[in-house]
Amino acid sequence: MMGRAGRRHSLLARIGDLALTVLAVGGTVCVVLVPLAFFFDISLILFKTGSMGPTIPAGSLAVVREIPASQVRVGDVVTVDRTPLPPITHRVVDIGAGEGASRSLTLRGDANESNDAAPYTVANVRLVEWSVPRLGYAVRTVSNVYAMSAITIGTAAIVTWAFWPRVPERRTSRRRSSPSRSDQAGPGSGVPPSSSGATPRGDSTVGRLFVVLAVLPGVVAAVLATPGRARADTTEDVTRSRHLTLISVGDRDRMSNMTPNEPVPWQVGVLAQTRQPGTVSISLSARGPLAADPDGLQVMAAICAMRWVQGACPDGRGEQVLADGPATRLAAHSITLSSMPTDQQRWVLVTASLLANSTASGSADLVVMATGSGDQASADGRVGPLPRTGTNLRTPVLAGTGALLGGLLLMLVTRRHRIRIRIKQQ
Repeated sequence: MMGRAGRRHSLLARIGDLALTVLAVGGTVCVVLVPLAFFFDISLILFKTGSMGPTIPAGSLAVVREIPASQVRVGDVVTVDRTPLPPITHRVVDIGAGEGASRSLTLRGDANESNDAAPYTVANVRLVEWSVPRLGYAVRTVSNVYAMSAITIGTAAIVTWAFWPRVPERRTSRRRSSPSRSDQAGPGSGVPPSSSGATPRGDSTVGRLFVVLAVLPGVVAAVLATPGRARADTTEDVTRSRHLTLISVGDRDRMSNMTPNEPVPWQVGVLAQTRQPGTVSISLSARGPLAADPDGLQVMAAICAMRWVQGACPDGRGEQVLADGPATRLAAHSITLSSMPTDQQRWVLVTASLLANSTASGSADLVVMATGSGDQASADGRVGPLPRTGTNLRTPVLAGTGALLGGLLLMLVTRRHRIRIRIKQQ
């Protein structure tokens, strides 16, 4: 009968085969989804806020498909781009005419009491096909660098296990004293080695190779295809002094996790409360290591008499007061952007970005300063590149490569050790 060690080995082998099968199925699904996303414009988005609740609560993962705006119908849930602001996903409540293929869409979140501030004129949108509640949290967790490292190390372990040298298993007989036919067979006996009960490795190796080839591309696709966010979490911070009020509006998370070629807006409203007429001066400065790097942070600024909506001045009188350029010019000394009477208000739209292929690190503090009527107030906006623990795949790749090389080295040492034992036994 099979011994306890044999049964344990058989159980572990079955568990390993089951794990490989599950991973192969998941990898195959990911491999299939990649061409679907490429050829049919299908992608995934995460809902960070609950503006579409309870239909699509916060933390949901949704599948979206890009379609022309002319195909949109009232009641559809769509994602529209708002460059330089992040995309937004809401329900269509009205459709207006636009130029050519464009349409003017009025959107509203199911959880909001009013429509969005202004219609969106777009030529293409991403239609939400279906969504799964809370699945976004799991995807976001897996997108973490530690999870990706664990995935790559696990994949390396699977590859090592799949090609690990195995000792052929022999069937045991109740009569251990009598040698089997294979034991009596010599080199010239004509008895094939497989008749001894040894498990042939050809089919097993091919099967494992097939499974590994299905797992690896799937893991790579799952790691690289990180879903985007459906909507930014914009916050407002109010700073008050004796006569001045500054309202800072921006997505703090997006500002501190910038990626190259993706401008990030931040606006500051300046208001004065004084009975005596006067003038308020508005300036912009930057400090920090990121601002000192000429190839790093880029900044531009514009002024409007009203609050900016979707990157546009509502009265059409927005004025660019600082051309796009390196933040180093703001690090040496502050630059005066504008001035205003104390009975008016100004809204400063600061757009920060990183150059393509930027390797800048650290952070920078953008400071909007208002000075007037014997008073002074400031609003800070901290910006920085996406941490290297985000989309940078160096850590998981190095971890997986190290685990794979370590497993292969251990496999080589084990094989040589077994060869030496067989030579000694002969």
